[in-house]
Amino acid sequence: MKKIITAVLSVLMLFTLTIPAFAANEDDFTVVDYGDGYYLKVSTVDTPSPLTIYEKSITRKADAYHGSTYIGTFYLNGTFQYDTVRAKAVADSWSASSSYGYSGDSWCTGASVKGKCTFNYAGGKTYTITMTCDKNGNISYTQ
Repeated sequence: MKKIITAVLSVLMLFTLTIPAFAANEDDFTVVDYGDGYYLKVSTVDTPSPLTIYEKSITRKADAYHGSTYIGTFYLNGTFQYDTVRAKAVADSWSASSSYGYSGDSWCTGASVKGKCTFNYAGGKTYTITMTCDKNGNISYTQ
């Protein structure tokens, strides 16, 4: 009986600790049109943290364009903790790539991670992204 319980617990632990990561689907994106020729193609990489049930790490990828000209890519990363009563943002980071140059920043405020990136194309354009987690671990996005 002890061997059966040990085997069952081992299998449960294996499935509990093996949480898959979800990569961004290049066909699954949202277009944010700024109405001035600039737009973003925004997608999400959802990567649950492997050892904590009530924690999520999310990366938001935004490809910036002006007309048909690719300007660069901005990534905003956020880590959230939630417990069905409240949620809070606990970590943030950003990165970007562009041949035109860029600057940016990210920060946590309450249950949100916010970031901005300015690409130095044609005088510069600043893009902002916000990710917010609710008490159940649902992530919403705004720009």
